[in-house]
Amino acid sequence: MNLNKETINIRYRVNGVEKRGIGTDTEDYTLLVDQTEERVTIRLKVKHPLTLVTSSFEVPYTYASNDELFINGYQSWTDSREYGLNEYLRNIKKAPRLIRNFFHLEAYGDAWFMDYQKDNFHSFTYAYRKNKNGEADLIGSLNEENAFLIIHYKKEEDILSIRSDCEYKQVEDEFCLYDFVIYKGSVGEVLQRYFAHYGTCSAPPVRGYTSWYLHYQNIDEAKILTALEGIDSQHFDLFQIDDGYETFVGDWMNIDPKKFPNGLSAIVDKIHNKGLKAGIWLAPFVCETKSEVYQKHPEWLYKEKGQPVFAGCNWSGDVVLDVRLPEVQDYIKQCLLYYVDLGFDFFKLDFLYAAALIHDEGNMTRAEIMRRSMKGLREILGDKLILGCGVPLSSAFNLVDYCRIGPDVSLSFDDVFYMRLMHRERISTKITLLNTIYRGPMDGSVFRCDPDVFLLRDNDIKMSKDQRRSLCMLNHLCASVYMTSDNVAEYDDEKKATLQEAQKLSDARITNIERQKNMITITYQLDGQEKKLQYNSAAGVILS
Repeated sequence: MNLNKETINIRYRVNGVEKRGIGTDTEDYTLLVDQTEERVTIRLKVKHPLTLVTSSFEVPYTYASNDELFINGYQSWTDSREYGLNEYLRNIKKAPRLIRNFFHLEAYGDAWFMDYQKDNFHSFTYAYRKNKNGEADLIGSLNEENAFLIIHYKKEEDILSIRSDCEYKQVEDEFCLYDFVIYKGSVGEVLQRYFAHYGTCSAPPVRGYTSWYLHYQNIDEAKILTALEGIDSQHFDLFQIDDGYETFVGDWMNIDPKKFPNGLSAIVDKIHNKGLKAGIWLAPFVCETKSEVYQKHPEWLYKEKGQPVFAGCNWSGDVVLDVRLPEVQDYIKQCLLYYVDLGFDFFKLDFLYAAALIHDEGNMTRAEIMRRSMKGLREILGDKLILGCGVPLSSAFNLVDYCRIGPDVSLSFDDVFYMRLMHRERISTKITLLNTIYRGPMDGSVFRCDPDVFLLRDNDIKMSKDQRRSLCMLNHLCASVYMTSDNVAEYDDEKKATLQEAQKLSDARITNIERQKNMITITYQLDGQEKKLQYNSAAGVILS
């Protein structure tokens, strides 16, 4: 990358007055640029306090018609895969405004702060371009604690634009705007080099049961105990109780007395007596409008123009808690430690992106709020196992043991037709399998990758047998969290054989991924042999 300092664009405010600097030092700041062939670091040294609005720069970039771009989405659930230049990112802003606003659809992803243009692609944290020979050039951020890196491929203009998501940052001395690496080589090589900067994850792979994809919120003591009877330590390490045990989201210490008249402590003991870890689901940064927290503590809610900000349309509507407030931080700590005291070993923490919906004007960037919030969760839970979900991935790097890397699995391959018009974070097995394949290379580095569940059962599901097999096989090949909501003890011989076949793939090492339209070929090493798996992403089936 041939970066010309003169192209660096910075907008900022001093004493409420917006200013702009392009390249050169100004009366307000000095730019410190350190550039080598493989790394660029740009720091802002201010002469007096200022608040950043945005910063970006552009470099010439020539695209070939058969180039492919890997685009990493904003958070766990955002679609992330390789795109051909003739494709485009789905733009939720094209949906009717009334529907978007009523369901708070823009809150799930980046549409509320990103400008979508049909001929441009944008990627968070890292991205690569791959040519027809399989050679890639990758850009990867090492500055995510300070500001998210946003990489824009402007194909029609032959431009690569790099943006620091530094909005709202008040700088009193010095601030790192950019720190990223540029690597060239095969896709496998550049990804390995990039993630090596973050070290390795010491958490073991996990085999788990979750109540969600059979019962969803409709759980009770009898259903949980019945499910536990079918689980054994031969097939599982973990039994997780998912959403539905609490009275309302946000009231985490209020266990529903009708569903669980004896509480959860005795269930945790039964889980441990079977040699399993006990897991629990929570969404610590949100509450729903029916909750006591919402009703009794309106001062805890994050508001804009006097109105609570919604993180989505789940439950009775989920509202963002203002995680900057000491009272909210104390409440989150109290709730999490409540479950630690009950004996839970594993915490699935969901809807974490809500913290980044906070506009911390004149103080912290989105990345800083997210990172501080994630550090807070780790400090509270100590050595307990954490699975992050619904989170900007880089905010979870090296802070969680496991992290979801795709949207929720759907019981039909691509959910019902009208859901396909929704946001990029929509429920979809089709999309989550693509995320599993293309985000899988970070597995074992920044965290262990959670591809969501595999489901082989015949009942309460609309995926074909071949699609279910593909889901199971790809989860084991590309990730290391193997969760299900099936009663594995009820599997027939064919399902047992499929699961055993998939489990063997968990020892494989992927060496290459190639795509020809909807056909994806994954090359991997297993038992000293090179093997290939061909997956039709449109049909959801493995062909070989």
